[in-house]
Amino acid sequence: MDRDDPALRRPAGRDDRTPPLGSPLLDVRSDPTPPAPPRVDESGAGDADTPPGLSRTRRVDRRRLLGLGAIAVAILVAVGAGLWWTSRPDPPPPAKPDIPLDAWAPYWTLDDSLPDASLRIPSMREISPFWYEAKGVDEIGPTEFLDEERAAEFLEIARSSGAAVVPSVVDLLPAGEMAAILADPDTRARHVEALATFAADGGYDGIDLNYEQFAFADGRETWPSTRPNWVAFVEELSVRLRADGRTLTVSIPPIYDTERTGESGFWVYDHGAIAPFVDRIRVMAYDFSVGEPGPIAPLGFVERSIDGVVAATEDPSKVVLGLAAYGRNWPVSTVGTCPENEEIPGRTTVTARTVDDLIARRSATPIQVVDTGEWTFTYDLEITDGVDTCVQTRQVHYVDADGVRARMDLAREKQLDGVALWAFGFDDADVWEAILPTISES
Repeated sequence: MDRDDPALRRPAGRDDRTPPLGSPLLDVRSDPTPPAPPRVDESGAGDADTPPGLSRTRRVDRRRLLGLGAIAVAILVAVGAGLWWTSRPDPPPPAKPDIPLDAWAPYWTLDDSLPDASLRIPSMREISPFWYEAKGVDEIGPTEFLDEERAAEFLEIARSSGAAVVPSVVDLLPAGEMAAILADPDTRARHVEALATFAADGGYDGIDLNYEQFAFADGRETWPSTRPNWVAFVEELSVRLRADGRTLTVSIPPIYDTERTGESGFWVYDHGAIAPFVDRIRVMAYDFSVGEPGPIAPLGFVERSIDGVVAATEDPSKVVLGLAAYGRNWPVSTVGTCPENEEIPGRTTVTARTVDDLIARRSATPIQVVDTGEWTFTYDLEITDGVDTCVQTRQVHYVDADGVRARMDLAREKQLDGVALWAFGFDDADVWEAILPTISES
């Protein structure tokens, strides 16, 4: 097995989450077949169409009557058109000429993001270090996997860049624990204070909440009871942070309608109810396919996610679209006898930065899938110890630089507040070349 293959490394972090719930693909961008145009007679037949037995005089009178009728119809049409014009809905506003860029910066991409940090972060409105965890009611701290020296170097660059530093705090507590913290007013208040103290001690401009356990690990049957506690928590944290002059962002999965059904998406977050209390809602419109091979952020799913959140919040100025700059690499079949002492790779992650190298080394031929706005390819991986050998067929789906830009343009068309790149360190020069023309001044 090629142990140096970066596509077969699985970094710790959010890429190993449980698959999203209730996210069937609906390509809402496709248009129905337009109606056929009205038939126009260009034969020049003239009187040939006059019914037999009608005299020329009567034909002339008939034409006069038809002419008067046409005038009357024209008047009615004009009046109707005027009424329609005054009552019609306003046309949609034009797409924004540019749009703010935010980004998450995971701890496992520091080797790739640090060399570019001083060049790229000044283009951003907000940068979110992605290495802090809620470790209990009263404790917020860095992950045990963090290289603290490199993280400190990154933060120093970020603070001098002009971008707001808004760290993400994730909940990796065992299933049910965060829901229990939020359910009790006393522990909820203590947790609010812990987050506010963390932000103050670090001198951060705000906090980005990325609490996913109660949505992915607790089970849907808990959502009705967790939802109001989450809303109360967001409101209380917002009041506390704003009193200190800090912002509150939430990074949450999408909702597809304003109902609370199995097809509605992640309604436990109650996007509409929290909107008045947050500065931004970052919609994680990706991870469409996790357990099985498939697209990462198909365009129809992305647009459906935007429309659902905007409908719930009634305020696109609060919504930020998460941009996928990555892909996934799945094993789809295996033939032969795999060595017992060799690690057999499972699902892994590729990024815009690594996928071209994988394509070249595996002599793969990517195929563009126009409907999803993504690319895919397959290749064979041999795994052997010199005695036993098996061959895995693997399938990759990914979003390239043009795909990142297409989703960014969709956010511009929908008048959203910005876009957030998942993730800084996944990007490459092509991604920046694609998105820089429409990034607004920070």
